[in-house]
Amino acid sequence: MRTEAQAKRLFFRRIPLDCFGQFMGPDLLAAVRRYDDPRRRCRQMGLQGFLWLGLLVAAYTALPSLEAIFWRVGPMLASGAVLGCRLVSVSAFTQFRGRFPLRVLMRVWHLLADQARRSLDESRATWRGLRLWAGDGTGLCLPEELWVAFGAHKGCRGDGPAQGHLVVLYDLAARVPVRLRLAPYQTKERALAVRLLNHLGAGDLVMLDGGFYSIGLFAQLQRQGAHWLVPMRANGTPRRLRYLGPGDGLYEIRASQSYWKDVPEVPKTMVVRIITVHRRGFRPRRLVTDLVDAKAFPANELAEVYHQRWHIETFYRELKHTLKVQHWHARTLRGVYAELFFTMILACLTRLAMIEAAAKDGSVGPLSFGRCLQWVNIALAATATTAADQWALLYEDLLTRIRRCRIDVRPERNFERDRQKRRKTSRAKRLAASQEGQP
Repeated sequence: MRTEAQAKRLFFRRIPLDCFGQFMGPDLLAAVRRYDDPRRRCRQMGLQGFLWLGLLVAAYTALPSLEAIFWRVGPMLASGAVLGCRLVSVSAFTQFRGRFPLRVLMRVWHLLADQARRSLDESRATWRGLRLWAGDGTGLCLPEELWVAFGAHKGCRGDGPAQGHLVVLYDLAARVPVRLRLAPYQTKERALAVRLLNHLGAGDLVMLDGGFYSIGLFAQLQRQGAHWLVPMRANGTPRRLRYLGPGDGLYEIRASQSYWKDVPEVPKTMVVRIITVHRRGFRPRRLVTDLVDAKAFPANELAEVYHQRWHIETFYRELKHTLKVQHWHARTLRGVYAELFFTMILACLTRLAMIEAAAKDGSVGPLSFGRCLQWVNIALAATATTAADQWALLYEDLLTRIRRCRIDVRPERNFERDRQKRRKTSRAKRLAASQEGQP
């Protein structure tokens, strides 16, 4: 009969990571085990237990406190199904988190993202031989203790909540975050993208928002061998060099003198391809790219490919509203990074399960991330009370439930973007018109 201390040691040092092997696979499991250094262990917690508890925090972060999150599983453990003991204390977890190297969490996240990308076949992972990426930024509310380091949104006149600027590099095929940069909100997106896009190379096509338009950034991607697709800035006046087709041509864009004078490696001019795109319900826009071969990369296909950039916007919605990433339980910058990395790990684990569940049916797109995440959260909590020989059945049951989490497809649905039409028939105007007609 094991004592309570022996049961805790068995659970937090061996069982959770073995269960994660159902998600990660044997290769990734072996790579993660290299970081399990006994010198970094607490009395009752090692790498495996820390990963399991961190993912539990990311899964149930909407709960008000770490005590509430741990007690989400604590009563099940206290029932005597497996351990017959309570979880480790909150203070033990936070102390371990403060000493645990963040680079290990980052490495686990990157390994999971790479595995998700390798899980797709070539036809689903690339477009005309190019892997599709998206880069964009968003504001992230942070704990009030970080207000001095990060500041607030300039529209709040310095009196708003602490906010950081988060920029993410996103794989559009696997739909997983790959890299991130977090900086004070006043930091420009282009400055963060310089380091973020160092990961790209030959055979990559990155789609950026209009805020990333910069010849310096284009030159950096050219040196790395990567390609880009980005909207032209509104006041841009390029000089046309060659006509390629309706709304398609080669143009020369020019950097401002102050730019290339201070940065010698930035060219004064650059020859690019500009495509004019007009989708129904949207304003016309010009897309700038270095894919100048009109036969190899038709303009209409480039316009459709750029429309996939919207997946990173839905990822930010999932990050803030589904994963509840802004409900922090840490009060230090190191703790915030740890919770952010655990959230990215949980997102990649969910996508891995979705990819495996959809392997027989096709794309991951028709599956609902929010509903799949609910079942993954339940599976993570259930590992504490499931015998080791039943984990394979637990994972198969998880995949079966994920396959049912399909999104309703509405092919004829569209969204009118002309807000002026809505204002003409708004509720306030209709109410005012009815009141004018009253005696």
